[in-house]
Amino acid sequence: MAQYEHLFTPLTIGTMTVRNRILMCAHVHRLPDERFQEYYKARARGGAGLLIHSHPLPGLTTGGFAPILDERSIPGLRDFVKEIHGYGTRILAQFLHPGNLGGGERMMGGASLAPSAIPRKGIFPKPTPHEMSIDEIKEAVNKHAIAATIAREAGYDGVEIGAIWGLLVASFISPLYNQRNDDYGGSVEKRLKFPLEIIEAIRAAAGPDFVVGIKVDGDEFMDGGITLDDMKDIAPRLEASGGLDYINVGAGTSLAMHVPPMFFPLGPFVQLAAGIKETVNLPVFAGGRINDPAVAERVLKDNLADMTAMTRPLIADPELPNKAKAGQESLIRKCIACNDACWLPLFEGMTPLTCVVNPEAGREAMFGITPATTEKSVMVVGGGAAGMETARVAALRGHKVSLYEKDDELGGQLNIAARAPGRVDYAELVRYYTNQMKVLDVEVHLGTEVTRETVKEKNFDAVVIATGSLPTTSESLVIEGGNVVNTREVLLETVEVGNNVVIVDYQYHMQALSVADFLAERGVNVEIVTPAIFAGSHLEEGTLELIYSRLLSKGVTISVLTDIKAVKGNAVTAFNILTDAKRQIKEVDTVVIATSGKADDALYYSLKGEVKELHIAGQCISPRTLRDSIWEGARVGGAL
Repeated sequence: MAQYEHLFTPLTIGTMTVRNRILMCAHVHRLPDERFQEYYKARARGGAGLLIHSHPLPGLTTGGFAPILDERSIPGLRDFVKEIHGYGTRILAQFLHPGNLGGGERMMGGASLAPSAIPRKGIFPKPTPHEMSIDEIKEAVNKHAIAATIAREAGYDGVEIGAIWGLLVASFISPLYNQRNDDYGGSVEKRLKFPLEIIEAIRAAAGPDFVVGIKVDGDEFMDGGITLDDMKDIAPRLEASGGLDYINVGAGTSLAMHVPPMFFPLGPFVQLAAGIKETVNLPVFAGGRINDPAVAERVLKDNLADMTAMTRPLIADPELPNKAKAGQESLIRKCIACNDACWLPLFEGMTPLTCVVNPEAGREAMFGITPATTEKSVMVVGGGAAGMETARVAALRGHKVSLYEKDDELGGQLNIAARAPGRVDYAELVRYYTNQMKVLDVEVHLGTEVTRETVKEKNFDAVVIATGSLPTTSESLVIEGGNVVNTREVLLETVEVGNNVVIVDYQYHMQALSVADFLAERGVNVEIVTPAIFAGSHLEEGTLELIYSRLLSKGVTISVLTDIKAVKGNAVTAFNILTDAKRQIKEVDTVVIATSGKADDALYYSLKGEVKELHIAGQCISPRTLRDSIWEGARVGGAL
């Protein structure tokens, strides 16, 4: 614990004392009541000092961002907050309205609300919002006061005003979205009128002994938006209201900045909090890819912030604080900032939050690793993500597990993916699992090719096949000469590609884009063609924005609604999938095919009816994503 002297020092915020400097910020989760409560309770048990969760303002539609905070919810929330306090954790309620981000208003015959009728900017622009009238502004201020009163009655330690990510309050502060010419727009004083009225109303309603904070963007990173210099002027004005107890600092109006993906280094926006901390006396919180307790400790030791937000890291491992305090850092399952389960499902299908590396996240009420009733000898074939998670869970349940991998190291396709620029965090997951195999006494057999005969000779009680997938090309593609390879060969650098490369995106996730980045960084001329309406169409918005920016800045061409029919020598025949209009791409040295591959399931089917208990997990069921592999590994390990 000595190495985390600052991280585990209590912090006083207004009338509240927090046991350590580890914070879980408010975030969208879309979890039903019971699941959201169990989700937060797991983080309190895990040792987090402060939890903040978001609530829409009562009476204002928000498209299902979070459970409604109203009088009817007080009894249930009071019990929930009491349980959180029982673990020694403090909890605040954040109030938000999505503003021009939009919500469910149009489905109910309404419109998004904003200070001005200016559509939200970004790679997925939103419809033009309704410019709020003075009466609507007053109503929103009043709703904050009502919500604060309810939160206090429910036992919360305080509330946070969500003035981030271009949401309603943030858009009033920003000259980018606030172009009103009345008392609520124009000068900085007028643009701050709305948040200052909210602060005053909350404080009047909740009293002086109730914690009130605000989360702001230290920089919107958008032309015409708020800069750090602007916020260094704004923050003291907010503090001067006398109604705030802390300032929580975020970044950006785009998802790429708001929830920084894997491309960012650790703690990329700490300097924003540090800059604001220079101008105020209130406690200042910093966040954004602080996934390691050592990084958090350094931020605090250097006096760059007073508290560190570790939101996604606590999703990935709710026990992170307890493990750090106990000196068990090697056991921490670190967030890899893939955003592929904590963000993508929320906006892709409006489904609840979970986590790629922690399938228990958001499912705490229905998922748990319980001791097995009968100890078994278990053989797991395949040391990729699915196989390693199966082995981990099975060993935790008390089984004797042996893991077999044909390569000389564990990790499978994770090792290949980690070779792409900005994707090295995949290697962290391999580190975690490799260590888990040692800690849990899993017998690991590397460089071992397993056959049907091998399995039958070993006579294990249960066998799990997790042999992954094999690379493929399009079955309809005519190849007459020419160099046609797969993405795995490119990243492993087992093939020569030449100067001019066409990459065909049939995987629609990160594969084609990562390989294009890999090659473009080496000076190769790259064109991506994809039958989809955009390359990487199954990616979440933040990662998509960053990888497109990287590729376009390196001169990569992206041709959408496009497939290829034939490769003949150095010529590629491409066509538009809607019009069938053809074109020739000439002087192509290599065509790279990006696919999910095909299931490597031959061993599984050869063993059907031949062993006592047989299971299958991961890509050898059907080639999908890392999220599916780890979730299936956990499910199969729990079923043994």
